[in-house]
Amino acid sequence: MAEVVVALLTPFGADGALDRGALQEHVSFLVGAGVDGLMPCGTTGEGLLLGDDELQAVIAATLAAADGRVRVLAHVGRASTKATARAAQAAVAAGVEAVSAVVPYYYSYDDAQIVRHFRALIDTVDCPVYAYAIPARAGNELTAAATRELGTHGLRGVKDSTKSRERMHEYLACGVEVLTGTDAFVHEAFAAGAAGCVSAIANARPDLLCALRDGGGEDVQADLLEVRARTPFPRLKQVVAERLPSYPVAYRLPLG
Repeated sequence: MAEVVVALLTPFGADGALDRGALQEHVSFLVGAGVDGLMPCGTTGEGLLLGDDELQAVIAATLAAADGRVRVLAHVGRASTKATARAAQAAVAAGVEAVSAVVPYYYSYDDAQIVRHFRALIDTVDCPVYAYAIPARAGNELTAAATRELGTHGLRGVKDSTKSRERMHEYLACGVEVLTGTDAFVHEAFAAGAAGCVSAIANARPDLLCALRDGGGEDVQADLLEVRARTPFPRLKQVVAERLPSYPVAYRLPLG
């Protein structure tokens, strides 16, 4: 059965620091709703706006809140290979079950450079490694050819946020797990054999994603699309706060 992983939000208090109480309450809500995993510090979690120490603090707090009830697949991607490997090692030492890293960003990289980056990460940690493909943000593609090669070197899977059906099916043919990061494709991805989803909307409506995992059809997917259309990323914390009144609605600068 496919798994529902939440692209976990990071709650910040009035002082700008992590609000551990809000994180605990939110994780308990998500676990109670039946999700299978949590991905802290990704795009939705403002992970690229966190300092290295903050990144590890959020990962540690998520592990504590989850308390072994669901798996924690931490996003550790940084700009350099060395910094990504260092963050991955610390996350694994803290107890995460898997790590994900965004395709290297800012500079333009070819397939060979991207393969070297992820091979170094795979060789660094003793846990499943997922490549996070989000070319609209990273500025670099994770091609099917690079993915296929990385699969031979131990890459567990791809978190696919390309928003491309064609690329999703290419990844599915590469022999690695695919976790769709596009809420619009969840039903289609599950039907095609994806291992799961990593969903931002699951922060507020885990019931819809769990329903799709459990066999829900196009009607549930349509409901998910409707919720997604009225809940762009900058509004997601507000929607969570409607369910959890103590949840703080604050974003990191320059988002905030």
